[in-house]
Amino acid sequence: MKKILLLILLISTVAFAHAQEEETDNIQTFFSKPSKIRGYFGPITNITSLDGESAYMNGFNAAAIFNDQVVFGFYNINLENNIFSNNDNYIGYEMDFEHRGLLFGYIFMPKSKIHFNTNLLIGKGEIDIYDDIIDTWLEDDVMFVLTPNVEIEFNVTKFLRVGIGANYRFALDVDKFDNYNNNDFSDLGAFVNLKFGWFR
Repeated sequence: MKKILLLILLISTVAFAHAQEEETDNIQTFFSKPSKIRGYFGPITNITSLDGESAYMNGFNAAAIFNDQVVFGFYNINLENNIFSNNDNYIGYEMDFEHRGLLFGYIFMPKSKIHFNTNLLIGKGEIDIYDDIIDTWLEDDVMFVLTPNVEIEFNVTKFLRVGIGANYRFALDVDKFDNYNNNDFSDLGAFVNLKFGWFR
């Protein structure tokens, strides 16, 4: 009788331990190992304004896509056209602007031909103003740029997505130039984003 009770107890213990192990395997967490990782890279063209002037900015972004929806990567974007300062202290001086950093995003309904995504660019920016009197570039290279984006995206092929969207660029810590502040380099923008990668 004791042997039977011990056998039942042993079987019950093993079954309970196995159930606990299965329960642990299926536990829900905020972060877990992704089951699928894809990626892309491609050019960005952004139309916006700087210091009240139209600005055309080009660059690129590259990112990994986890489980078809969570996006993490990096970007770089630079001013392409000539802009001249409207500030009385630097009137007529040529300006340059660029920023680069990390990209965080989320894709809604990624398998649909047309879908939406949102992302946030967090980067370090640099403003340069050319002083032709002393023949040198004046720099403000300790500034930060936050750019939230909303984007409509088209699945053109398994290897190409095209995104069209709008954003707002927040320039922070602009403090190296007299009579210039954050607002002079913060503004709305529109962009086109080509993404080459593997999306299947």
